Amino acid sequence: MLRHIAGRVLGAVPVVLLVALGIFALVRLAPGDAASTLAAEDATEADIARMRAQWGLDQPVLVQFFYFLKNLVRLDLGSSYRYHAPVIELIGQRLPATIELAVTALLIATAIAVPLGVATALRKGSWLDGLGSLLAVLGVSAPSFWVGILLVLFVSGYLNLLPSSGRIPLDIPLREMTGFVLIDSLLQGQVGIFRQGLEHILLPAATLAFGMIGIIARISRSAVIDVGQEEFVVTAVAKGLKRREVVRSHLLPNATVPIITIIGLELGTLISGSIVVEVVFSWPGLGSLLYSAVTSRDIPLTTGIVVSYTFIFIFLNVLVDLVYVLIDPRLRVGRT
Repeated sequence: MLRHIAGRVLGAVPVVLLVALGIFALVRLAPGDAASTLAAEDATEADIARMRAQWGLDQPVLVQFFYFLKNLVRLDLGSSYRYHAPVIELIGQRLPATIELAVTALLIATAIAVPLGVATALRKGSWLDGLGSLLAVLGVSAPSFWVGILLVLFVSGYLNLLPSSGRIPLDIPLREMTGFVLIDSLLQGQVGIFRQGLEHILLPAATLAFGMIGIIARISRSAVIDVGQEEFVVTAVAKGLKRREVVRSHLLPNATVPIITIIGLELGTLISGSIVVEVVFSWPGLGSLLYSAVTSRDIPLTTGIVVSYTFIFIFLNVLVDLVYVLIDPRLRVGRT
């Protein structure tokens, strides 16, 4: 097991280096000059040249990349041009909001998609199966920003049921303990703040979940259908076991590996793909920070956030490996 984990971690090193090289090159090949973008409107050419020298932008690109990799090994992502603060601190401040949003969206998607996938598998070819396929196509096809705008328009605008921006109202004091509003409010016994935090997170989480429901439902459906064709399931049915018992004791336990795999991968996708949703709902997470960094040509912040996304995705992949090795004894052969 430890050898397997070590192999996955070592295999992730080239991926991180390639991502770092790619984002480093793309940011610097983009048109415009970071020093000119961030400088004051009345800045002179001398002021811009001074800023360029201060940030090391006057050095050759290869030299800049070498220093970037050197600092990356020490987990030093530099300082933000715009916010004048260490990038690692800014990421640490915004990451909990993104994780909270992604986990909430995944819980919503899983609670709807897995039962839907199982139900459509058990009723293959029925109207429910067709409805599930239609929902899957709609979820995958609909752009998240369009879904978010529609939810803001109808739920917040016309119906006035839920707020459309932020995590909690700005005038509500909440002592930060973990960085997660829902958890902190419960730890402090602030039920009212928990309720308001839940109201604020529902619309962006539902927007993210909409696209995931179809994917998780189809994977769940396929996994249950595949397991249903195995001999031990056919034997259980032939013995006269009730359908509920067959599903609970035979189908679902053996279909969990692909379902958990897609859920773990989708969590990484939600965390790294929430940028548009965070911008639409003014959610103060890592995605909106990345949008701000890109529009202001904040090179250290942009590069640091993308590399952080890479680390998170790799960590989740390794975690998913560990989880389904633990739940499926067949996968432990040769790894112990």
